[in-house]
Amino acid sequence: MTEFPHLYPGAGKIAALSAEDRIHRIRADRWISYPRAEAALEKLETLMSFPERARMPNLLIVGESGMGKTMIIEKFTRDHASSFDEASGRLQMPVVAVQMVSGPDESRFYRRILAAIGAPEPPRATLSVLESLALRLLAELRPGMLVIDEIHSLQAGTVREQVRFLNMLRFLGNELRIPLVCVGTAQARNALRTDDQLVRRFEAFALPPWREGEDLNGLMSTLTRTLPLRRQSQIDERALLRILRVTGGITSGIFSILSQLAIAAIESGEERILSSDVLGGDRLQAVLGEPV
Repeated sequence: MTEFPHLYPGAGKIAALSAEDRIHRIRADRWISYPRAEAALEKLETLMSFPERARMPNLLIVGESGMGKTMIIEKFTRDHASSFDEASGRLQMPVVAVQMVSGPDESRFYRRILAAIGAPEPPRATLSVLESLALRLLAELRPGMLVIDEIHSLQAGTVREQVRFLNMLRFLGNELRIPLVCVGTAQARNALRTDDQLVRRFEAFALPPWREGEDLNGLMSTLTRTLPLRRQSQIDERALLRILRVTGGITSGIFSILSQLAIAAIESGEERILSSDVLGGDRLQAVLGEPV
């Protein structure tokens, strides 16, 4: 029988470590599974296995900042990590993921792609040279998907610049015959609507803020079972509603509050999070940066 039955086995092993090691683990990025995130990963898996055709389906993942969009992409990329095939002497990169540049600049975007696949950038390259090189190398790599994060940054340019950039994305999708996955805030939808032909190829998948209900209860249960505290936390409905209210239902805010309260519980020796830590006292105020 495990020493910490209230935790998942992996978290239970960490709970046996020193306070310093446990706090370090809590502060590190880690994947927390929940139904909406798993549904997004399933959508991505479906796209990866889609047979090649002239017009590939695409996906637009939208949500407010802090809802976990980038972590989902990073999880998917880890699950489909790059590898080197010694038999063929080729790099295999199932997912090419890039972050959108600060505006609709095609040259800078192609440079981002070259950097993502580890290709040296030719000196003083023109747009046509960058485009030709990126297309040739991507065709050789044959990735299963191109992911573009922070696509809402497209709106920083003029309408004409946005149209040109979206034409480039449509061209990439047509030439490579791979799905495009765009990730961004709700403004991403408006950005893609500049190109009617392109936007019709995108299925939208939303990550809405959390609300009171079974899904939120499930998230909290999962999260508390991953925090390496040696005693079982007790967070009632009133405390949960306050967390929801102060975070606006944003995933990163919920994770941050629970992580900071867990660290405080380790440092105090309490080894658990209580509703009183959320509803009263100084702990939650300190986490939120409020004066105590």
